[in-house]
Amino acid sequence: MIDKIFLDTNVFLDCFLMREPHWKASAKILNMAAHRRITAYTSSVSFCNINYILNRLEKTRIVEKDLEFLLNIIKIVPVNAQMLGQALFEALPDYEDSVQYISALKAECNFLITANKQHFVNCKISVLNASEFV
Repeated sequence: MIDKIFLDTNVFLDCFLMREPHWKASAKILNMAAHRRITAYTSSVSFCNINYILNRLEKTRIVEKDLEFLLNIIKIVPVNAQMLGQALFEALPDYEDSVQYISALKAECNFLITANKQHFVNCKISVLNASEFV
């Protein structure tokens, strides 16, 4: 059975911006998704955030290619009003993380991969950083 994993925004940013300590593991995860060894998900919110942050830091042409690559290997979980409402009542310290968590549950993922494990306490799915997952 192929693992279904949800990738938090910081996993992509770690990879594309080569941020230590998890960028190599994040790149391995994206490679695993590209080769269909895992099924990887992220939220529509993450995709927008990745686009915004990379466009502020990088050249647009490079960003467009990176994002096009992501769209080919990652499944996007659309965030709707019901999910936004659910996220309001999660006991996580950050609302955006709550939206990510609800998105991971919606996609029925086995793992949520993030560089900020401390933001995801008492979750119903396993929360790992990229290095722990690979």
